[in-house]
Amino acid sequence: MQLALTVPTVKDRVAQTAVYLPLLPIWEADFHPRSYGFRPKRRAHQAIAEIQQAVQRGYVEIIDADLSKYSDTIPHRELMKAVARRVSDGSVLRLLKSWLRAPIVEEDKGSSKRVIPNRRGTPQGGVISPLLANLYLNPLDHGVNEKTSGQARMVRYADDFVIACAAGRSGGLRARLQKWLQAKGLTLNEVKTRIVDIRKEGINFLGFNLTWRKSFGGRGYLHVPPSQKSRRALREKLGGLLNHGTQGRSIRDVVAEVNRVLRGWAGYFHFGNSVSVMKRMKHYSPNRLRRWRWRKHACRRSLWEHYVPEQLHQRYGLFERPTTAAWRAAR
Repeated sequence: MQLALTVPTVKDRVAQTAVYLPLLPIWEADFHPRSYGFRPKRRAHQAIAEIQQAVQRGYVEIIDADLSKYSDTIPHRELMKAVARRVSDGSVLRLLKSWLRAPIVEEDKGSSKRVIPNRRGTPQGGVISPLLANLYLNPLDHGVNEKTSGQARMVRYADDFVIACAAGRSGGLRARLQKWLQAKGLTLNEVKTRIVDIRKEGINFLGFNLTWRKSFGGRGYLHVPPSQKSRRALREKLGGLLNHGTQGRSIRDVVAEVNRVLRGWAGYFHFGNSVSVMKRMKHYSPNRLRRWRWRKHACRRSLWEHYVPEQLHQRYGLFERPTTAAWRAAR
């Protein structure tokens, strides 16, 4: 198996940060407000809320788009043209070009190395890479949101985006999208890209599942809980921390790692219609820790009576999901 080493050195990271800081406000002035990824004071929840608003206003046909290896396929020549429209300093342009064209070093298990020229894409892990990736798709943001006669809204988070269309408009817009991407040297993933009527079929976006439902009063709304994939990823992560391979470690060290996972997951997914999912996850983590602790000490006592949730939370400090009122107060 080969590993592609595309992470910049510490020296390059410092230099990229020095270039990134003055360029950010310049391009921020140009970026479309419906672009949310890797931008200051913007987050995934705002993107979801934008989709909710679009659906409520009648944009019910959704182009659920997927780009094939976007970061790896951005053409350098076209990207540098986009940069040069706002940056005239030759030294900055040369720096950006050198970072883009930095060769890739591939190393196999036998420690042999190969140096491969890099003619496309932005370097993975680079400080400047998300900003350049946003810049390259910025014309698409403006084109869909401003030049479709009010028939569509595009919401983008990095290279993940959806286009909410008025009824009957999605087919033509998908064809235009594919044509634009081809002209820019990008590829639309035909297998994963699909058109759905959100009133009949849901989509997954940024870890959430978006489906159309009816309230008790009969009013339609976009239901937004964590997706099944996100829930499964949490269970698998906890399973990797609470298994026979970690039983030799102290409970407090393991709980500390479990808490980092739970806090991050709860902080991100406490949005929309997540209450019922959060309640299920609230029971899952103590049960998983209880079984791990029981097996660690080869206990013969009752599993459910000895390691009660109160003991796990109070004595060992296991993270407990705050109430909805506490979340609101914190925010």
